Amino acid sequence: MIHRQVVWRLRAVGVAAWLCCLLTLHGCGRVVPTPSSQEQPTASLAEHDRLETTSPAAASETPNGAALTTAPGAERDRFIGPLADAYDRIDPQRDGWETEAIGAAAAQVLDRFGVSLQDRSESADADEIVTDRFTSAQLFTTDGSEVFRDELLRIVRTNPTRLSDTTGQARLVELRREFQAAFGPLQPTSIKFKVVKVNQAAGTSDVQTEVLFHADGASPREGLRELSAAWQVTWEQGGGQLRMTQIQPTNCEVVTKLHSTETTFADCTASLLASNASYHDHLLRGTDYWRSRLPRTFGLDVVANHGLAIGDVNGDQLDDLYLCQQGGLPNRLFIQQADGTLVDKSESSGTNWLDYCTSALLIDLDNDGDRDLLIATEARILMMENDGHGQFTLRAEMKNRAQTFSMSAADFDLDGDLDIYTCGYNPLDDRVRTGAMGEPVPYHDAQNGGGNLLIRNEGNWSFSDATAAVGLDQNNNRFSFAASWEDFDNDGDRDLYVANDYGRNNLYINTNGKFHDVAGELMVEDMGSGMSASWADFNRDGWLDLYVSNMFSAAGNRITYQRQFRSNSQDEIKQQFQRHARGNSLFQSDGHGGFEDVSVEAGVTIGRWAWGSRFCDLNNDGWQDIVVANGFITTADTGDL
Repeated sequence: MIHRQVVWRLRAVGVAAWLCCLLTLHGCGRVVPTPSSQEQPTASLAEHDRLETTSPAAASETPNGAALTTAPGAERDRFIGPLADAYDRIDPQRDGWETEAIGAAAAQVLDRFGVSLQDRSESADADEIVTDRFTSAQLFTTDGSEVFRDELLRIVRTNPTRLSDTTGQARLVELRREFQAAFGPLQPTSIKFKVVKVNQAAGTSDVQTEVLFHADGASPREGLRELSAAWQVTWEQGGGQLRMTQIQPTNCEVVTKLHSTETTFADCTASLLASNASYHDHLLRGTDYWRSRLPRTFGLDVVANHGLAIGDVNGDQLDDLYLCQQGGLPNRLFIQQADGTLVDKSESSGTNWLDYCTSALLIDLDNDGDRDLLIATEARILMMENDGHGQFTLRAEMKNRAQTFSMSAADFDLDGDLDIYTCGYNPLDDRVRTGAMGEPVPYHDAQNGGGNLLIRNEGNWSFSDATAAVGLDQNNNRFSFAASWEDFDNDGDRDLYVANDYGRNNLYINTNGKFHDVAGELMVEDMGSGMSASWADFNRDGWLDLYVSNMFSAAGNRITYQRQFRSNSQDEIKQQFQRHARGNSLFQSDGHGGFEDVSVEAGVTIGRWAWGSRFCDLNNDGWQDIVVANGFITTADTGDL
């Protein structure tokens, strides 16, 4: 839930950031009285509406006891109660979320545990990490059942073992040695922990957490190695400390790249693009750089939802690259050379649009054998004709129904022309880009998104809106991220799956050119944060299966399973929120037109913040693998508030 944690907490965090700036300007010493960690805010609206003040005495202290100097005259400043309350609720303990405070404390101890695993001097402060009765099963063994092997990789899933008889700090020392033995003579480049569940037994000081663990590193002797595991960790609270008493792994997978310390894939961006000035002057600059230099009215946003298209535009049998950019920055067309490098031909090709552009397709719109260019700007869909040599001319355009995030093409009516489906996110009005993640209502099942559009290709560069005529106006009110055409029922025409953010997805079955949404009937609504969809026959049974990108959220998994989460909501609503945090989904065809959710059994839910996923055969063995693109935008950490 990085995404959903951001959404659930973003407004509070934003308010807090604003307040922090206010404190900086008007005096840092102000502390607004707040309810205790056991109390829930119960103030009336009238109480919230009043302006709150603090005394000079209160202004001289902070929650951690550090003295601060208040700027002259600032003692009399007043703040609106609801903002002060929102600022305080950033602290989970003050907000009444004891389990979140425990989760944060557990994460800190686990980080120290990670440091101790790599401490070859064995000098780590063990008494801050484990109790005297601490023990565990084997956590870092590389022995087990071999589930995959080829000339590059070996994958082993280890079997659970009994708890060790060794306890306390002595067991911690053993684990350190086991870990270092698992990775050989290397120092792992990364150790990560993620607390995904917190359970506190009533009336006891014991806490149980579910923890995800990942480590990777490289060794000249053993090659690259990754170790991923899920642990049940038991904790003891006492004396203001949280310490581990037991670790029991529930699963563990070890991936070793045989005879090589080189990664399977290499970043070749610079070697392909560095000869272009636009690479250095534009592409290496982040969104924050341009937001401080270009007017917002040009079409800049913090998230920068911009796609690309790949295709041969000049007939030389080499794929070229078209890249969409923020408003005020020209889109880029890079032509591939015989040596694999890319040359910027944006201006000479006539494709250097300065509009805010989100998506592009290189497809043959006029059936002349070359790739034409389709571009989604903020207000219009642009259709450009290719002369066969990579020179483009605008031939048609159509007004958007919404802020288009992506497009897909297929000949849905089997008339020989490619038609286009556009995915709308925010409604197209003056609120576009006011919210980086949209304004979903309700969050878990939003139906106030922008409308999607089916553009029928009538031939001879004539296009029409066929959305309502073919039935695709049904459930056409979501925050749509992506769509994928495929003949999932094997009847000879293309059906359409639409991945929607903040709620249910659509599966439109095509019957003689007319569509009907059967996602609910076939159990593939996949209520979550849909951002992509990919079709393939992963089990080779002759029927197409579906993989959908969502968001795995550690915070969402912790919070939504607590009793206090939406305590007045029905169980069905709570389960929908829990589903949002689960992650990606794999739907296996049952061979009879339906699907079965096999996500958990297949082990493919944790794609993190998965913007896009694709089935593809990475190692050419005839079986479809899955690649997930995940993460989020980053900025320079200047240390400034």
